[in-house]
Amino acid sequence: MRIRHSLVLILAAATLVTGCGEKAAPRGWEPDEALQRADETLAKHAGEGRVTMRGTGFLAAGLEKALETDGERPYRFDIACDSEEVARVRFVLTREGGAGDRSFDVACSAGEVTRVNFPAGSAVTAHVEAAPKDESPPAGVLSWQLLTVDPKDVQGCADMLAGCP
Repeated sequence: MRIRHSLVLILAAATLVTGCGEKAAPRGWEPDEALQRADETLAKHAGEGRVTMRGTGFLAAGLEKALETDGERPYRFDIACDSEEVARVRFVLTREGGAGDRSFDVACSAGEVTRVNFPAGSAVTAHVEAAPKDESPPAGVLSWQLLTVDPKDVQGCADMLAGCP
């Protein structure tokens, strides 16, 4: 008898939560939730690095940020994008006095981070193109961080600005 009452209560609660068996309508993309997802993704992937700068913004505004990268330790730039309208964006890193620009694709899906390693040196500029003024801006957010890492913790190519084989 007790099992039957418990089962009835569980079914009643499930019915209330799901709206009498109807599927709940999707809430849609929310900028605050997208930003939280992007920030959580970066936090999960920070590893042993020490964050020196961090920022967020909307895809519509793009990104233009000068990054001071002096010192002795190598750097890593992590960027995450979250959007239902845009599958990927291209971001460009340029080192002052360097050989030119290096561009990288960033997937705009929750849980993905693009990482770029490079040695300390002159300032680096991070750039993501803003949406054209005459178009409706895409819904999406960018979240990024600049970290210093111990040289032994650098994974993969140590200088992605110069390029690696």
